Amino acid sequence: MSILKYAANVLALGDPPDEAKTIAGYVRDLVKDGDCIQIGIATPSGWLVRSGFSEGKHDLGVHTEMGCKGLLNLVKEGVVTGRRKTLHTGIPFVAGTLTGCGPEEIEYANMNPQVHLYDESYVTSILTIAREDNFVSINNALSVDLSGQINAESLYGHIFNGSAGALKTAVGALHSRNGRSIFVMPSTAEGGFISRIMPTTEPGTGGVTIGRQIADMVVTEYGVARVHNKSFRERAEELIAIAHPDFRAELRKEAQKLFYPA
Repeated sequence: MSILKYAANVLALGDPPDEAKTIAGYVRDLVKDGDCIQIGIATPSGWLVRSGFSEGKHDLGVHTEMGCKGLLNLVKEGVVTGRRKTLHTGIPFVAGTLTGCGPEEIEYANMNPQVHLYDESYVTSILTIAREDNFVSINNALSVDLSGQINAESLYGHIFNGSAGALKTAVGALHSRNGRSIFVMPSTAEGGFISRIMPTTEPGTGGVTIGRQIADMVVTEYGVARVHNKSFRERAEELIAIAHPDFRAELRKEAQKLFYPA
């Protein structure tokens, strides 16, 4: 992958593809008025704001490790107010850094009392996040296996990035009152030739980022899989339902071998 292409993926540059818009529609249904949002900056989560995930929402708050393009504009537009936050009540936007935001957004944030920056160790602390009611963590996955294990760091045996705050924000969200953890990803990679929903975690990967005991919801362009507190078979059924149709039959065969032993 070229440096420019890698940077475009990391910062979700350019216009959102159709699949990102579809994913944003599903995420919009999972976000409620008054929720406090954390969004990862890479793809496809970094496209969610520009794909309309917040349309029709009121009084959202932001408490995020990093910004993403368009997120600060929601403060300007009055969508993000912070009025219902448990922590930093009335402060719309709390972040560790504005990396990922556009230059005009960073200018808007300069000396703006509505935008507070804190050290990452505070912003992504599980203890901090757990104190914030209705916290919704939205991060990216690279692949998910049928048991619900989420890999956000490597694909095809290659390390693409670190876990950043994904694990801490996901765990914090599950300890938040009415909190939710959402991982988003396209259903396929390599132009549709490889399913990102896999029978088992690939050998040679950098390890599992989110264990099956922590995984909550996974979203692709084909829907939402709710896997938290489900059995192995139930998780597999949920995930196969949001896999690309071309791979579902094979995934069902593999699920039979894994979770329905003779």
